[in-house]
Amino acid sequence: MPNLMLTNWCNYKCAYCFGMDRMVPAVPQAAMSDETFLGILDWLARTNYNRPIHLMGGEPTLHPKFEWIVDTLLSRDYPITIFSNLATEKAPVYASKLGIMPISWVVNVNPPEKWSAVQRERIESALSNLGENAAITFNIMPHEKDSLWAIELINRFNLRRNIKVGFVLPTVTQANYALDDDEYYIVAEKTVELARAAAEYGITLDYECGVPTCAFTDAQLGELWKLGSKVTSGCCSRLDITPLGEVIYCLSLATILSRHYSEFASYEEAKHWFEEKFAPYRQLGRKIECATCNLMRPDKCNGACLAKNLIDVKNLNIQP
Repeated sequence: MPNLMLTNWCNYKCAYCFGMDRMVPAVPQAAMSDETFLGILDWLARTNYNRPIHLMGGEPTLHPKFEWIVDTLLSRDYPITIFSNLATEKAPVYASKLGIMPISWVVNVNPPEKWSAVQRERIESALSNLGENAAITFNIMPHEKDSLWAIELINRFNLRRNIKVGFVLPTVTQANYALDDDEYYIVAEKTVELARAAAEYGITLDYECGVPTCAFTDAQLGELWKLGSKVTSGCCSRLDITPLGEVIYCLSLATILSRHYSEFASYEEAKHWFEEKFAPYRQLGRKIECATCNLMRPDKCNGACLAKNLIDVKNLNIQP
């Protein structure tokens, strides 16, 4: 399932954003054109592609024709997931109009204490309209006290009873803030604390890619399993397609390899091509112990985010 990057700019400027290398100001501002969008749909249709399409950015609700894009996808019976921070001027309007539609929303939220008054008004208005159609996701930070505010948001707005937890992904260029190796253990403990509190309200955790299993102790993994928040660790990237139609493996690796979608016969061919290019680096891991770990398989664990593992590779040269 592709991630369509409708825009390459955002109303937030988060230090942890792993999309920095493909976002304004690193690249010129661009919104996906009608021609590119419809061309991608025709490309997907060649192989009867009918799996979910993710709309993201930057911030997708900043796209001037966001509603038309959604309506077009619905008219073609594509399942849609929208990744948004809901803090843009039009986000509450879109949430009101689309809240009753069969659309899934994944809301990237920072702790409410960091919201401005305007952001609070927009986010809360949008969440009140989306309800169970929205789930929240955020990065657990080593320096923050706790993440119990997430439980309060879910209960207050009757959101989906699931939280997607991230361990800050790096860019391979190290342009963003990302976790140091020793901070993984701090974040793991905070994750368990959140899972304990969430379980009391019937809320479970899922995990973004790039979370290494060994960040958790065996006891923590067992507790998470009992709480219904079992750790799944892997890196099986959905390809990102930029506003200009370039396919990249993921935003963290955006500077390493890209090709225009039209150079591939299908999404499946593009996915296979990228997987083949990165396959030799899959077993690197972050520690020497990764070499003998029985979890070191793409569907189990990669030791950490692939971009993080590639940062220390000397003379990296992946040819297109």
